[in-house]
Amino acid sequence: MKKQPPEIRILTDDVANKIAAGEVVERPAAVVKELLENSIDAGATRVEIQFRHGGKTFIKVVDDGCGMTRQQALTSLEPHATSKIRAPEDLFEITSYGFRGEAVPSIASVSRFVMRTKPEAQVVGTEIDVHAGTVNAVRDCGMASGTEITVENLFCSVPARRKFLKSDNVEASHIIRLCRLYALALPDLSITLTENARVVFRSERDLKILDRLERVLGAEISSKMFELGRVERGGMSVEGAVLRAGESFPTSRNICAFVNGRPVECRAVYSAVKEAYSQFVPKGRFAAAYIFITLDPKTVDVNVHPAKLQVRLKDEFGVRDFLFAAISEALRRENARLADFGKPDSDTFGSSCAVSGESARFAHVPDSDSAVRKPAFVPKHAFSPRAESEQGGVVPEVREVGVAVSSAKARSVELPRRVSERDIADIEPAGDCAADVQKPEIASVPPAKDNAVARDAARVVAEDWRYLGCFKKRYALFETAKGLVLMSISAALRRVRYEEILCSLRGGETPSQTLLIPLPLRFERGDDEYFSANRKAFESCGFAVEDFGRAFYRITAAPLWLKYGDVENFVRDFVELAREENRTLKKAALSEENFAKTLVGRCGAANFECDAQSATALLAKLLGGDAAASSPDGMPTLKEISEAEIARMFCR
Repeated sequence: MKKQPPEIRILTDDVANKIAAGEVVERPAAVVKELLENSIDAGATRVEIQFRHGGKTFIKVVDDGCGMTRQQALTSLEPHATSKIRAPEDLFEITSYGFRGEAVPSIASVSRFVMRTKPEAQVVGTEIDVHAGTVNAVRDCGMASGTEITVENLFCSVPARRKFLKSDNVEASHIIRLCRLYALALPDLSITLTENARVVFRSERDLKILDRLERVLGAEISSKMFELGRVERGGMSVEGAVLRAGESFPTSRNICAFVNGRPVECRAVYSAVKEAYSQFVPKGRFAAAYIFITLDPKTVDVNVHPAKLQVRLKDEFGVRDFLFAAISEALRRENARLADFGKPDSDTFGSSCAVSGESARFAHVPDSDSAVRKPAFVPKHAFSPRAESEQGGVVPEVREVGVAVSSAKARSVELPRRVSERDIADIEPAGDCAADVQKPEIASVPPAKDNAVARDAARVVAEDWRYLGCFKKRYALFETAKGLVLMSISAALRRVRYEEILCSLRGGETPSQTLLIPLPLRFERGDDEYFSANRKAFESCGFAVEDFGRAFYRITAAPLWLKYGDVENFVRDFVELAREENRTLKKAALSEENFAKTLVGRCGAANFECDAQSATALLAKLLGGDAAASSPDGMPTLKEISEAEIARMFCR
């Protein structure tokens, strides 16, 4: 039997709208999103959103935008009717939130849809009643200028779609999160969200980012953030709020990107935040960042997702590197403020750091003597040496505290030798099959030569800090003008040792060890391409690699601090990282930061003696670095208990 060619028909508008609704109107939150974006494009400064039962039965969006005439309102119900674009080239420079003309007819085709609208120049408005795509009535109405749209009984014409909706609570959570993101994205817009006659939140206009976060998301999140000042470079700009070092969240839902005011999923932002916080967030935890990026609309493709949830960037890796540098610089600046913890007129751990103008161009950091940072603060002991001396008491010796000035830009007080050298020097080379080992020379600072140097170190002791004691040999307690500060001994030691090792690695070549039994490595074709591209970086970091066939290699030497059993996983993890980010790895990412982490992981705190002198010296060294708030594995080093919190504990 011969096959007959099928008859080809043109779909009716009703069927076409229902198909489009399946892409655009995925759930009630999508309805809210499309109507909210139309309100924004209409120039609204105030939007009120109401919904019931997760948006399944009732959604209402009211704005004070420009409104529409009767003819414009009827035209908006036609497929692909829009006021946002005119010509094909407009798609390559989209500055509006909506542009396809699919939302209104798609929503009206699957619900009972009522539109009431009036422009400011007219006396009366227009009300249009639509049910499942059919216009039932068009009449005059009295109302204020703007537009009011009510959507009831969603998916009434396609009941099968309702079966795929989640519970009311789940659907409501999607609507609430969506509205919160737009409230954060648009400081010039006031949004009021009401669920079942209960106000969920009400955002205000012209608030700074941290105030908006507190207003929309609550103090629990905003209290852990600090402001990322505006940074500009190469036609790109970024601002927002990022997480303080030492804090973390169980999920990545608080990493949010806003590109040209539009909340989107952006891989470049997520990757930049993840890398910038690699030392500040523990494994299994996540950072938080609300990043507002402004780019040339010609470099952003919004028309890649039916719901406009994703965008494509012309220079994704350039944007990623820009964001990484901006966030890293903000974290460094915020860390520099930790030295002011104890000052009465200073903020607490969460001081914001605004950056603007030329100071935000972080590409150049002076390295001259004139640019040397202020001496790192050194906390004082619970007693006063001067007072003891005047009373005839014994002044304790401080000769173990040496002074060192970094060649780069920081001045700090060196740790006692028993903290910085003994534990590290005793570490033997790693590896079960290691030979021809060349021991690394860990950079150290010689002890003070005379009491004059010790007295100079004592003079920089901060007047607003006092060492109180040590709890269970794990935490050192300090008193400041604002309350109490607990320092984790183990976390602080890991941070201090990490920076010392990092400094030594940057000062010379990475020591390596020859393997008695070469380690064979075979890669798949895709991984082999990335390993070959990064081979020189591996070799410059202490690896010796020999070709042993197609996509097959032998490692004959490895860095000194890498165990033989960890070599293969170490290499494969970095190859996977390079493949994931589609870029070659830099030497700094390999030899310095990760090797330092590996060595620090083998250093213990068992030999540390927690007394006044060693604890204060450790804290001084900690705050003299660039990342004092957390250890290299992301664990917090310092925790503050304010005087107000202590008073609340005792009901004062």
